Amino acid sequence: MGGIGHWVGMILLENLWALAGLLIAIELVLVLAWSQRRTWGTALAAWIGLALIPTGLLLSVMVETRRENVEEFCQGLARAVDEGEVETIAAHLAEDFHSDGFDRGSFLEIVEQSLTRFRVDQPRLHDIEIVFQTDASATVALTVKCQVRSADVFYDRLPTRWRLNLRRSGESWRVVRIEAIPIPPLNLRELNRL
Repeated sequence: MGGIGHWVGMILLENLWALAGLLIAIELVLVLAWSQRRTWGTALAAWIGLALIPTGLLLSVMVETRRENVEEFCQGLARAVDEGEVETIAAHLAEDFHSDGFDRGSFLEIVEQSLTRFRVDQPRLHDIEIVFQTDASATVALTVKCQVRSADVFYDRLPTRWRLNLRRSGESWRVVRIEAIPIPPLNLRELNRL
């Protein structure tokens, strides 16, 4: 999933812990080189390496990549479902939204009816896979685990899997299509082998 550029970008801009580990490892190599040679050049390199640690971490925190932007969009949609805010959910959908034969209006009616009947709490996003077709379009596949309750049912950490087709509209993303992805049933016999 992605070439070396993807991994370099992910380490430098999206994964703070990986970047910190990389910068500290580089600094340890530079300090080791200085301790062996004790030259002006190796001392300067060690000091520059030391200065790069906070600079690199600060830069990583300040820069938001498009992948992080899409993840934040998905988190915002999950928060809207958690709060039962149909208007906010609607704001996440494109005007030409369609899904399984439903247009935007009929889909929002179903969402409102479902959120009236069921209470969705604590949605957590997992296994997020983002593929960018262009700078203005992306497909996101993700698993959502949440509590679902009504007067007669309660599910704790109910897993569901979704595919969202997104389109960039100005500075924000909009959902063009949502598709439920089947999750294979849990095979308890496989668990017994562990």
